[in-house]
Amino acid sequence: MKKFAVLLGGLLAFSAVPAMAVDFELHGDLNNRFGLYTNQAQMFSGVENVQGQPLDESDIEEFFADIKYRLEGTMAASDNVKGVFAIEIGGIQFGTSPAGDYSGDGVVVEVRKAYTEFQLPNMQDKARVSIGLQPFTVNKFVWWEMVPAVQFKSAARNIDYTLGWARGLEFFNDDDGQDLFEDADALLARADLKPAQGTNLGLFALYQHAGNALAGPNNGYLIKQSGFGDYDIVTLGLDGGFTTPTSYGNGFINWDLIYQTGSMDNELDDQDVSAYLLHADVGANVGKARITYTFWYASGDDDDDDGDIENFMATDVDRADSIIFFEGGYTDDDYFTEAPYILNKGLIFNKLALDYKVTEKTDVGLALLYLMTAEDLEYADGNGVEQSEDTLGTEVDAYVTHQLYPNLEVAMNAGYLFADDGMDFFENERDGSSDTDVFRTTARVRYKF
Repeated sequence: MKKFAVLLGGLLAFSAVPAMAVDFELHGDLNNRFGLYTNQAQMFSGVENVQGQPLDESDIEEFFADIKYRLEGTMAASDNVKGVFAIEIGGIQFGTSPAGDYSGDGVVVEVRKAYTEFQLPNMQDKARVSIGLQPFTVNKFVWWEMVPAVQFKSAARNIDYTLGWARGLEFFNDDDGQDLFEDADALLARADLKPAQGTNLGLFALYQHAGNALAGPNNGYLIKQSGFGDYDIVTLGLDGGFTTPTSYGNGFINWDLIYQTGSMDNELDDQDVSAYLLHADVGANVGKARITYTFWYASGDDDDDDGDIENFMATDVDRADSIIFFEGGYTDDDYFTEAPYILNKGLIFNKLALDYKVTEKTDVGLALLYLMTAEDLEYADGNGVEQSEDTLGTEVDAYVTHQLYPNLEVAMNAGYLFADDGMDFFENERDGSSDTDVFRTTARVRYKF
């Protein structure tokens, strides 16, 4: 915490020096969160639990509190150049080391952003380059996070486009037999346009490569976890949205159509990739209410041993569509999975949501979800009987938010999963049927400026 205070003091002191002729903006997101209660603490223990068996037939109850504070400074001497530097202390639970226990001292400050952006000389205003740790926004189902990158952004004939290179993992060469590009690199081309009133359309192509072939199978279901093998993956996508003009109603639709191809190889397996994801939000604003139906299908792999990878793979994303399965709880560092699918079995996701603005300061919402894996979860239960299940269950979510002051929000939400037999795969005592429902409720007090 002392290092955090020193950094904050430095930023504030820097902003107070007019002689440098630099415009400085400081923005903050000070988020105080509470895991009010869950009956399955192992499911939300702060790590990716989807690959384990965290569920227990008996209730394992928990209450905790944590903080996630972010500060972002933007420094610009002119419109041509700016620097961005953001820090974070994230998910620090009350009573935990190194910074959440007695005295509060510990090394917990993270660098979230650190990049320079500048206008290219003799080009139009939108032709800019950014270099450093920055947002890499490919698609919200593919890659939507920070990563060291170089990006060029410009516009031509009402089309905004982005060209980028990012490096997620560095394998520093120490042998003459190693290739120049063994690192986890990505090349992005994306175009965004407005072909008609109320319509947004995006097209993107993402090429990802790594050349560090080591023994052992793929150890994860996100590409950022696949640092131990050769892969060449191409992801092609079409996304966008449409909002009806005011004179014709108040409906909307958002969509994503994504296809992946390529290969993932190591010393044990050479596998071809062929996977896809389809997503749509369809809804309408009716007075103070918004009704939304969300569906997506992420393809899964029905045979782990056939030499093909048919499960859709995100790189680094955060989905908050479910309080139980994803990061929908306000303590969003504690989740079951951050991927929009389950293991390599994909996902069939259905959600009907109602959001209602009670007053200018208060919103409430209710949602009904039904989830299945796209391919069966196959396993042997505790008696050695082979099981094959795909239905995860029905989830009910609710929330209420209130603006106590213009920049201060208090909120509470809750989710309850009526578990179906597919959840037996994640129980520590498998018997072929689900033995426990899951309840979770969280809250936050959030100050943003």
